[in-house]
Amino acid sequence: MKYRFSSLDQIVNSPLFDLTAPYQRPERTDRCTRPTRLERMAFHDSCTANGLDAAAPLLADLFHLLYAYTYRWGSEKELSPKARLVWAYLLDGLQDNGQFAALHHLCRGEDSAAMEAARTVRQALSEAVQGIDRAAGGLLPVLERLTRRHDTAAERLYHLVRDAQADPAKTPEALRAAAETASTAEQIRAVSGMIRDKLRKRQVETEAAVHTALQQGMDAASLARYVRRCWGDGTSENAAQQAAHDREMLDRVKSNEMLLGVTRQLGRMKEMLSELRKNDYAHGRGEKYSIMRGRDLKNLLSGELALLASPATTPLFLRKYNAKGLLQYAKRERVHKGHGGIIVCLDESGSTKGENAEWGKALALAVQDSCAHEGRKFALVHFSGAGQIRTDRFLPGQYTSADLLSAAEHFFDGGTDFETPIREALRLINEEEFEDADILFITDGRRSISDELAEQLRDAIQDARCSVVGLLLDADDPGMTFSLDKFCEKICRVSEMEREEMEKSILN
Repeated sequence: MKYRFSSLDQIVNSPLFDLTAPYQRPERTDRCTRPTRLERMAFHDSCTANGLDAAAPLLADLFHLLYAYTYRWGSEKELSPKARLVWAYLLDGLQDNGQFAALHHLCRGEDSAAMEAARTVRQALSEAVQGIDRAAGGLLPVLERLTRRHDTAAERLYHLVRDAQADPAKTPEALRAAAETASTAEQIRAVSGMIRDKLRKRQVETEAAVHTALQQGMDAASLARYVRRCWGDGTSENAAQQAAHDREMLDRVKSNEMLLGVTRQLGRMKEMLSELRKNDYAHGRGEKYSIMRGRDLKNLLSGELALLASPATTPLFLRKYNAKGLLQYAKRERVHKGHGGIIVCLDESGSTKGENAEWGKALALAVQDSCAHEGRKFALVHFSGAGQIRTDRFLPGQYTSADLLSAAEHFFDGGTDFETPIREALRLINEEEFEDADILFITDGRRSISDELAEQLRDAIQDARCSVVGLLLDADDPGMTFSLDKFCEKICRVSEMEREEMEKSILN
């Protein structure tokens, strides 16, 4: 379509141009979203920790969509042709997929989960992006040249119209500039339409790629959340250090198959514990005597809680929470002695290797988490064949996340001997600080003991006045004989109860 203008008034009143405000040449960007400053800070910290390019537009947009509670779109007038047609097309496809809402719920406010999901989704979409580039052929470079030409022509037209209003002799030049600007805009619309037609022809392939990418993103985000929940050290001084620690732990977990399985199980159990604790009531307010920094939600200053009132400031609250930087009252409170401690004897024989070992280790560490929350002592006795024993003690406030990680990674992979761990547990009760502890025995039961030894152990347990609960991993052999039932107060069989029900029964 060829445009012709016959007068200056026709140009000024044309809907094709906006000459009412001073012209500002748009700064074209490849990013479709407009993050807040806090969100940009979180993105750059995560990119630095993960060794990623913070200038990558698709990665930045994906992170913002997943991390932000309320994401904002940039103005279409400021987008580059690729952002306006390709990136926006992919991002719209992601949001239209039913899995996106669940992934966003997992990642919002969680920089580690959002970054891991964003990089996973981007990688999964790489073939789809290459297919789109091939489909568009040479049209995108053409569109980029037309866009640059249009921006230059529009800027020139604005100044020529202003000059022609002051000097009518310049009107012919302004009329030619108007025709050129309108013609270039028409060409941009035509080429954009051609690219959209090509994208529509790839709709089925793109939707399949988006579906797969979101599934992989869900897995990646869940693991990142579990890693932070299970192995976060809580000592990082700032968000950058926290991001670096998260990356280190995530790589460590991925490189150890057993630790990966334990982390998935333990993370799920810790989330269940968190839900169970939401109904807890804190008794005794105590005397406020100072202001300190931390992340005790019960004692926060109201000014910190006010950050949660707006989606724009919620990321700041979460960053301060992760860095233990929230202002809170320091209180003098009575120290209440918790319930008795717990000693878990965990079977690490070769017969438990795999899912049983991972679930058993995760349950043991979930019990430890419950003890820590209630100020109780906990000991984990790893055992296998004769002489294979290791005891990890977790006294309130006297251990680190590195100690927990070391316990999670340990596995004997030997035979089975029940006498040694029971005698070790009794020694802890009689000789160390576990005088009021009870014993939880987790095993697949693939070992028998003599009646004489059972009698000796039963007498020793009665003298120690403790109770012993046996948890039998017998899903592969329901109804098997359990030699420890001779002195266990209660036997829980995996074959008779769903694992999640058993977890709630033991942890609650």
